[in-house]
Amino acid sequence: MEIAGTEVPIVVVAIGAVALLIVIAALVDLSRHEVQHMPRWAWVLVICLASVPIGAIAYFAFGRKVGEGEPPGNTDLLPAWAIPPAPTAGPEPAGPEPAGPEPAGPEPAGPEPAGPDPVPKAAVDPTDVVVATHALRKVYGEHAALDGVDLAVPRGATYGLIGPNGAGKTTMLSILAGLRRPTEGTVDLGVPRSAVGVLVDTPLFEPWLTAREVVDLARTLTNPGLPHSRVEEVLTQVGLAEAMDRRVRGFSRGMLQRLGLAGCLVGDPEVLLLDEPSSALDPAGRREVLDLVGRLAQTTTVILSTHILADVQQVADVVGVIDRGQLRFQGPLEDLLARSAAVFTLHLRTATATVAEALRAEPWVREVTAPAPGRLRVVATDARQAEQRIVAVLAAHDAALVAFNPATDLESAFLELTR
Repeated sequence: MEIAGTEVPIVVVAIGAVALLIVIAALVDLSRHEVQHMPRWAWVLVICLASVPIGAIAYFAFGRKVGEGEPPGNTDLLPAWAIPPAPTAGPEPAGPEPAGPEPAGPEPAGPEPAGPDPVPKAAVDPTDVVVATHALRKVYGEHAALDGVDLAVPRGATYGLIGPNGAGKTTMLSILAGLRRPTEGTVDLGVPRSAVGVLVDTPLFEPWLTAREVVDLARTLTNPGLPHSRVEEVLTQVGLAEAMDRRVRGFSRGMLQRLGLAGCLVGDPEVLLLDEPSSALDPAGRREVLDLVGRLAQTTTVILSTHILADVQQVADVVGVIDRGQLRFQGPLEDLLARSAAVFTLHLRTATATVAEALRAEPWVREVTAPAPGRLRVVATDARQAEQRIVAVLAAHDAALVAFNPATDLESAFLELTR
């Protein structure tokens, strides 16, 4: 046969036609079946750009995800991380079943079938430090973002790192994650760097990938020995079960936040670094993420950076307050709350103004305000005197008391340290 003025043996033409058909068949098959070891778009490149038809044959041999009962093919030439899970891992897909209702409620039993037995919070040992910094400094020009920070995070704790904007929280997490180098000081990790999961604020992903492909790529890079069922498990865990096959380009900011969290969790990290994990979520989404963080904290060390103080108060058992690059406080949440001035709220039916004036005259009272009709907010310098004397003041002025509650919260304690 003559092609472009050159005689080409008919056998060569036939072989070329067969090779082309194999490539076309591989592309058609790729569009209809699940893939493994690499994302779908990567297999397209292998099929089209590798030597014809070597790329197509490689796809059929290693990339096409086999169904139940199909032989997985010869894996002798594959690297260890690319070998499919052994048949004994077959029951793994049952893991996501109990996690299915995750978005609607905080059922903790399903998502973590392979993890160790939950460790109660009372068992956290403050002397067993898994993440620590020593005299850590990070200087940008003449500005010290961090100045002599000695962080100590106990194993299994949920550590809430709080501080005003620009205090150095993100810089701290970036150094712990290995994304930035400190100017001075050292960082000690009690786990391998590969066992640290990082969620940056407002994560971004390649828009043409699906959520399943993003998380599967994270699984391949971080812990390829885990079964593929782990991808669906964590996507269900973070509330993206119905969107796992959608392309990322259509995701909202809150969905991207959830997808980033799924990418962190898929590798079963021992330490999680979360930078503002709920900042882009609606109230229902924030509740789900906080519930998830609370469950993870039973088996994982979590360092949570956020400006939403109520979130920290709900999930953290150890708190670090950072301000202008310096660690102002570090310790149990209860100790931080105890350092602040005692705050009480009163709900009265009568004599609000008279009672307010009488309370302001007391030596143990710092401030009295009336945030609403019939309500008083009392800031006391001595909690014990306040508990004993407030009732006496009310009785002396014949005030009708509806409610009397302590109101000390993390915000009050935080302001005490950062003023």
